[in-house]
Amino acid sequence: MVREADQARDEAMEAQNLAESARDRAAAAESAATRSEQGRREMMERLRHLESIVCGAPRSATPSREEQGLWPTRRQRRQRGGSDYAPAAGTQAPAQESSQERRVQTHSGRNV
Repeated sequence: MVREADQARDEAMEAQNLAESARDRAAAAESAATRSEQGRREMMERLRHLESIVCGAPRSATPSREEQGLWPTRRQRRQRGGSDYAPAAGTQAPAQESSQERRVQTHSGRNV
C-alpha cells in the first residue's frame, strides 16, 4: 500500500514536471513566433520604404529643396557639366588658390 502511494506520488510529480516543461516550451515557442512575426512586419515596412524610394514616392510630406527646384539635383549638375558635389555650371564658384598662397596669407599677419 505504501509502495503504491509512493509510486503514484512519483508518477504525479513526473507528470507535473512534464507539464511544466511543456508549458515552458510552449511559452518559448510563442515568444519566438511573436518575434518572428514582429521581424516579418519590420521587414515588410523596410521593403515598403525601399519601394517608395525606388518608385519615386515622396519620402515625407515636405519636399526637399532639390525636389522644390531650389537646388539643382546631382543629375542636373552632371547634365550641365558640373560635378556631383560642385556648384552647378553657370554659378560663380569660389576662386581657387594654391595651398602655398593660403599659407602665406595665414601667416602674413603673425610673427612666425
